[in-house]
Amino acid sequence: MSAIEALPAPDRRRMERVRPGSAIHVTVGRGAGTIVDMSKGGLRVRHTVTVSRGAHVRVAFDWQHDHFDAIAEVLSSRVASLGDGAAAATMFESRLRFVHLSESSATVLDRLMTAITSHELRRWIANLHGWSDEEKNDRTSDSGGSFIRCRLVHRSWEKKWTHDREQPGNGFLLPATVSARELATLCDAYLRADADGRHLIRLMAEEETKLSS
Repeated sequence: MSAIEALPAPDRRRMERVRPGSAIHVTVGRGAGTIVDMSKGGLRVRHTVTVSRGAHVRVAFDWQHDHFDAIAEVLSSRVASLGDGAAAATMFESRLRFVHLSESSATVLDRLMTAITSHELRRWIANLHGWSDEEKNDRTSDSGGSFIRCRLVHRSWEKKWTHDREQPGNGFLLPATVSARELATLCDAYLRADADGRHLIRLMAEEETKLSS
């Protein structure tokens, strides 16, 4: 593996993390597992072979036709579930930080994270005018001219009721009839979307606001 320089320790509080919607199988050291979530700085994985905190392990997985390969430091590891000694193996959950990452693997990781975020965003947009029956039952037919304005301030959401239908520049506005589930889904999608994705969310929210008039 052609590696770039050792990566500096990232600020994990500011690192965007995404959770795959389907299983991505990964090799961790000599064990096999799946990815729980990921960021550009590392992974959280569930796997079958114990690892020690501070150890460096090889991490590899295939996605579509691309191969990811890196060296990561084990930040923490715990038993996630106990095996029965026969059919089921003991599973461990570990947090890993990349310390050596090739340019090609960094590209694969970036493409994978973008694909996961885009899939969630497309799913929300597809549901915009066709929420499930359960979600529709949570909404009233008329917002009464009231809206919920959600503004993203230092990666925290500020939510306020308002009668002003203007969309904020750093968030979105939806009719007050929006269900808590819809709102949470959209806030999560917006937080992890890029600039184009956030613009699209605002356009969709604006359309939904107009339909509530």
